[in-house]
Amino acid sequence: MLINEVAKLSNLTRKAVEYYTEQGLICPNILENGYRDFSEQDMEILKKIALFRRLGLSIFEIRSVLANSDELKSILYKKTLELEQEKVKQDILKRLCNGESLEKLEQEINNINSKSIIIKNLMELFPSYYGKFICLNFSRYLTGKIETNEQMKAFKEIIDFFDNVPDIEIPKDLQEYLDEYLEKYSSEEWQEQMNNIIQAKDKNIRNIDEFVRNNKEVLDQYNEYKKTEEFKNSPANRLMELMKQVCSTNGYYEKFIPAMRKLSPLYNEYYEQLIKANEQFIKNYPEYTE
Repeated sequence: MLINEVAKLSNLTRKAVEYYTEQGLICPNILENGYRDFSEQDMEILKKIALFRRLGLSIFEIRSVLANSDELKSILYKKTLELEQEKVKQDILKRLCNGESLEKLEQEINNINSKSIIIKNLMELFPSYYGKFICLNFSRYLTGKIETNEQMKAFKEIIDFFDNVPDIEIPKDLQEYLDEYLEKYSSEEWQEQMNNIIQAKDKNIRNIDEFVRNNKEVLDQYNEYKKTEEFKNSPANRLMELMKQVCSTNGYYEKFIPAMRKLSPLYNEYYEQLIKANEQFIKNYPEYTE
């Protein structure tokens, strides 16, 4: 097929077809007269490209998806993070409309941009599991600017750490479990639930005794459940044990955590509170830590 026909069938302009060819997304044969001969496969790829473009995917993203369809999950998560940033911006605009001063909200506005840049960089540097791991567990602590040489050094140490950690071999069923979790995470309802959990967690580590008093029945039930084969064979526990093994053998606690503490004052504050809470919990409630 010549370019006019394939453009019509794929619902694209000639210029678009030429551009995608120049970008290497399709590779038509060149005839003796210099015309390009597009195959059925080229046309099918162009149809996919057209649909992906309407979904807002960049050429770089489309290229990665055409090479590996699993990349869609990473793109979904990255766009979810971008939507979160937009929601925060909308909230600040509403507060401005309700009379709050721009000066009062200046730091929050600066933090949005800082967080967006850091997360996008990490997702682009580590598009596989590690990028998701960083963002799921630490994005809320990456809201400040890199203002000192120590912070810049720590950021480079984090990049170097994840760049040199061996790829994780995750069993297929655990990968499906993880993908399902990430898919849930992308929903607005799930994000709200996660925010509530995080807020409760922050409150609990400040007062362990109160937490145990208010949740003793649940803790007792969970303590018994941990002894069962059902728990030991559950995807959540198996994934947790796998990550423990990876973290304990690749310098996670010796390299990554110290670097995170230097990079993010917010995380360092949380980490110090967590250490104190853990020590108190182990000392006062050993029955839950066996």
